[in-house]
Amino acid sequence: MSGYLHPFRLRNPGVGGRWKISNSSVRTRGIALAATFTALYVASNAIPISAFIGGAGFITAGIILLPVLARLLKPRDAILVGILAPLGLFAFQLSLIPVFGFFGMLIPATALIFGSLGFHRSYLIPTAYAVFGLAWYAFFSGGTFLWLLPYFILIALALTNQVKHFTKGGKWNILLHGLATTMCELVTMNIGSISILHLPGGLWSLITPVMYFERSIAVAGSAIILLSLMRVKRILKTEYI
Repeated sequence: MSGYLHPFRLRNPGVGGRWKISNSSVRTRGIALAATFTALYVASNAIPISAFIGGAGFITAGIILLPVLARLLKPRDAILVGILAPLGLFAFQLSLIPVFGFFGMLIPATALIFGSLGFHRSYLIPTAYAVFGLAWYAFFSGGTFLWLLPYFILIALALTNQVKHFTKGGKWNILLHGLATTMCELVTMNIGSISILHLPGGLWSLITPVMYFERSIAVAGSAIILLSLMRVKRILKTEYI
């Protein structure tokens, strides 16, 4: 039994005396974080911020947490939360689920997954999804083109980041991450609004200011949380915020 390694036990220190955590321990911690974040996100969706989609649904505090969770979760864990969290929303009929039904489950899922891929892989991934959403809106909504301003800001930031990478954890990096994540949520919501709810073209002009307000709250609120977390990331044992 001398060679037996308990799955939660630290390996012997290697070069330099550093301890290495076993893979099973890391995976267990990831699952625990996923469960915690799922519960936190579902609870946050019980806190409304503003009415949307004709007033039938609510944009909730969950929009602030989406960029935060997308940055804290690695893509594989983001997929897990992207499955569990919408199921929780559906069970309690929170957020936009009463408006979109099963399709509403895709709204937070796409934001979490594409946002995580943006941070851990490349921000061109969520930006590509935003470009797809831009085209969908332009061709099928019949709405105002003022709606597309945040899309163009995201594209400009993502391309600038490709030319000269923003400092990890810097203000521009945080801004790009928050905008990329929240715009992915908006893209999926727009597709549902156009293809399922069939919103009339004139309504988009009325709700454009509300959309600006909501996306600003999402980006600013998540930025404040992420910048605060960076100050205590050693305590949280998180190196990649």
